[in-house]
Amino acid sequence: GPPKLKADTAFVEDSQLALIVYEVEPQVIVPHWSLNMLSFDVESRKWTYTLLNGWSHFGQVKGQADGRRFYAGFVKPGGVYAINNIRTQGYWEACFNGATKAFKIEPGRVNYIGVIDPNPTQKQIAESLPGETRQTVLSVFDTAILAYTPASGRENWQPDLSSFLAANYPKVTAPIVAPKPIDTSFAPGKSSVAGRICEKY
Repeated sequence: GPPKLKADTAFVEDSQLALIVYEVEPQVIVPHWSLNMLSFDVESRKWTYTLLNGWSHFGQVKGQADGRRFYAGFVKPGGVYAINNIRTQGYWEACFNGATKAFKIEPGRVNYIGVIDPNPTQKQIAESLPGETRQTVLSVFDTAILAYTPASGRENWQPDLSSFLAANYPKVTAPIVAPKPIDTSFAPGKSSVAGRICEKY
């Protein structure tokens, strides 16, 4: 899979990796959550990731009472990636099969995809799914809400992102781009053990 982004990681424009950056609005409903993006074919609406390539590693987004924050992670290779799910504390997830966003991610670029507000999604998870699980992933399918603002709707995103990178990842010098969101959807996978699942099986 892709390497983890660290404070001293160098990332330049001739890299085969692509860096995805997104912002999150504050939320205090859950202690932490995570965003899952996977490589995707828009025409067939099928996932194209493998065990080694085509998936993201952003880490956990911790709850916070105020202030937007940037999160970043590498993917390889470049190409189209779509938001598959938002998962809360490992076991509760909103599966965006009914409506999601895909992006053409460029290698050797910092790809800013916009702002995600996790609050409507977390409220929906809390209201729709049981509060306890026996280590089985519980999912909201078909109607999951992705509250999203593209770069075009976020004022001053470019200087703010440049400041974030300079302060936290000073060796990231690749050009910054903002791929336009593509509206899409996908069919959930099926597992003989778990039944309907958000990813492919």
